[in-house]
Amino acid sequence: MKWMIFLLWGCLLTGSSWAASPVIEVYADLYPPFIILQGGQLSGPYIDAFTQLAKEQGIDVHYQAMPVRRLMKRLAVQPNSCGLAVNFAPGEAETIRYIGRVAPITLAVYARAGTVGKMVNLEQLRQYRVGAIDVAELNELLDNAAIRYEPLAKAGNGIAMLQANRFDLLVSDVLPELLMAKSERVTIERVMVLARVERWLACHPELSPATLNGLRKALPVGVFADSVQGIWSRYGLLPVYDQVRREWGTPAPH
Repeated sequence: MKWMIFLLWGCLLTGSSWAASPVIEVYADLYPPFIILQGGQLSGPYIDAFTQLAKEQGIDVHYQAMPVRRLMKRLAVQPNSCGLAVNFAPGEAETIRYIGRVAPITLAVYARAGTVGKMVNLEQLRQYRVGAIDVAELNELLDNAAIRYEPLAKAGNGIAMLQANRFDLLVSDVLPELLMAKSERVTIERVMVLARVERWLACHPELSPATLNGLRKALPVGVFADSVQGIWSRYGLLPVYDQVRREWGTPAPH
């Protein structure tokens, strides 16, 4: 009996060490090369870096791949859930909570090499067939300029569709493989930069205060903290890491 009393007393004194770490369910859409599938599991620098940064705050993460439109609806109703690297949409802020920025993205216009010259204003897009990724900020930009475009259900198909002449211009994120996208017949070139926006971590509005504070502490510089530099290097994307740190005014560690 005495040993049971001592055991219970010890548990009370060290209750925090016995408590399990909070676990959040994180949904993310594929976003190569930053969020990819490997062996049926989400991977890539966004995933690995966020996992490490959350773990540093005592938070464990379970991932599931999910299209962005579906995951945004899920966040509004599923407790303890978050969406990684989603676009900020003011209308969604009424039903979900944006926790912190994850990474910047550049929205730019691309064309098959030699088919379109450099462009200087948005109105020039009106004379071409345009395909565009489904990003709230981009949709608003194009709609306000009265530019007709084909929305892409899957952003990853944009390059192949542009190369196949499904449209003349592709408005998409600037990604390393996009800049280097080539085939034997078609090379892709950037003809204009439209805007700089950011991707965020968004969560269910009733996330516990402790978890909420931990996630905010994990993301002062998104998924580009000092401690995750090695992850970006391992994926061969250290130039992306360095560029973001410069843009955000927080030079990378040497």
